[in-house]
Amino acid sequence: MSFFKKKPVYTPQTGAVSLDRNQFKTMMRTRPIFREYSRYVGLQPAATALDNAFTENLRCMGAGGFWQFGTSANVGNPTVLRFPDDAGLATFFTAIEGLMDFDIKKMDQRAAYANGLKGKAGNGLLYLSLQASAEPEANYYQAPAPTAPKPGAPAVPAKPANLVNQAKGLAWLSHGVHGDTTAFTRMLLRHSKFDGTFPLGTDTSLLMGVWQTLVPIAPAYRGWTNVAMQQKYPSNVGGVKVLNEIISDLSTSAMPAAGDNRWYDLALYVLGSIVTTQAFTDGNKRMSRFAYVLMLLSGGVPIVVPNTTLGSSLGDML
Repeated sequence: MSFFKKKPVYTPQTGAVSLDRNQFKTMMRTRPIFREYSRYVGLQPAATALDNAFTENLRCMGAGGFWQFGTSANVGNPTVLRFPDDAGLATFFTAIEGLMDFDIKKMDQRAAYANGLKGKAGNGLLYLSLQASAEPEANYYQAPAPTAPKPGAPAVPAKPANLVNQAKGLAWLSHGVHGDTTAFTRMLLRHSKFDGTFPLGTDTSLLMGVWQTLVPIAPAYRGWTNVAMQQKYPSNVGGVKVLNEIISDLSTSAMPAAGDNRWYDLALYVLGSIVTTQAFTDGNKRMSRFAYVLMLLSGGVPIVVPNTTLGSSLGDML
């Protein structure tokens, strides 16, 4: 008697085929591309990606109730995927495998580009670009009028330089934002450091927490529909993986001395990496600015920010 149960074998069916979430995940886990994808992002993120793929594809149901390649009809409120026949099911699995393969390629491209930025930062080239393409301070920050002391009262002391720097960083973060900006103030005050240490933690957890506050209506994940391969960034799963590695590497690296201009290089490297990886489903430029300001505050260098042209050129959006 065998003590090992045989794996269920999928039996081709005649006519319509239905696939629930667990059946989809079980079948995908046996495929080589899933094992490769798991090696890249980790087993749990890969499993989450399967859940995301199933949820997203529930929206691709045509009027006949069947999954349709290249559509987002979102007819009804289905809980299972239906296919007219086995050929339709095979097309679906091919699409999901293609997405995983595409995301792997994108991860490699993002990591390679970010590594190139790191090299430029190490050689001081990003700071040189900033010197040539800095946004004029007057475009985003207006110093408050000095407060006149009341008669007989002592003079109002000037704000410490680090708090003036913080105010300038906040002005840049919230510049052009419509509506309430108190979340920016709250998050910057909470996470600002002035001690010369790397301020972003050991992985993306700190930035993810800030992101949930600054971009509260953003979806939890992006992509995983069969039209995602037409996009530059098919999912944010791979982006999180690459950004995690970048932050982890920086968290174990020696930071420059306080006031050293190399802080600008590192801050621009972080800014470009966040824009490149697209780890957030929305608000990546917002988060790159937030991280940039935290870097300069911790480094004790004056707030000098890239103009729009330089900021855009730092990210690989191809």
